[in-house]
Amino acid sequence: MPKLPVVTGGLKKRLWTIIVMVGAYLIYISLGDLIPQYWNWIGFRSLERSILTLGFVVILVIALSGLALSDKLTTLAIKDGLTGLYNQSYIKSRLQEEIFRSERYKYPLSIMMIDFDDFKNLNDRHGHVAGDRVLKAMGELLQDMVRASDICGRYGGEEFLILLPQTACLDAAAAAERLRKEIALYPFRSGGDDKTCHLTVSIGVYATPYYSQNIEEIINLSDAALYRAKKEGKNKVVVFIK
Repeated sequence: MPKLPVVTGGLKKRLWTIIVMVGAYLIYISLGDLIPQYWNWIGFRSLERSILTLGFVVILVIALSGLALSDKLTTLAIKDGLTGLYNQSYIKSRLQEEIFRSERYKYPLSIMMIDFDDFKNLNDRHGHVAGDRVLKAMGELLQDMVRASDICGRYGGEEFLILLPQTACLDAAAAAERLRKEIALYPFRSGGDDKTCHLTVSIGVYATPYYSQNIEEIINLSDAALYRAKKEGKNKVVVFIK
């Protein structure tokens, strides 16, 4: 698991503590103003209250800004900046978590490895800006198409990894086939003048057994299925069967 979210998680708790304390003070001040002669009874003069309240408001603004910054840092630590999907480090840590759950509760876990076909040709023809535009669109497309329970990440370059918890191999293969067809029909923008192009993907599918397998073995097996899809003509889904 990336370290930064853990750090910012502790920071967020401290910031929320400060925000609650400042809020409680401001409520206390407001209630005190509603009671006649209250501040005279406790000897808390108006100027002192104003200075203290101003200080607490400044602290509140700083705490709220820190909270927003911690959320941004957490997002940067786990998300790919171009596609908006999870990055490789985070997707691998989530895979480890899902492996543990799969083994403990005896439910299936499937993995899809997706790779654009002939992506280099796109970069050669239209430039890397067009390639980045396609990758960004792919990120949005995958997020729209996968289930809320699926975990989707950019594994590297033009490769994407999708984790499908509680999904058997045949169901994952059917989902992969739907993805493949939808992506082949999608009009990716290849230029600033709204020119579009159609691209295909190859998809390797692997379902984990209930006994223990490490992350690298699982990824390698799904990658082997992807390699077979490429070797057999591209634009197809291949399921790795042991």
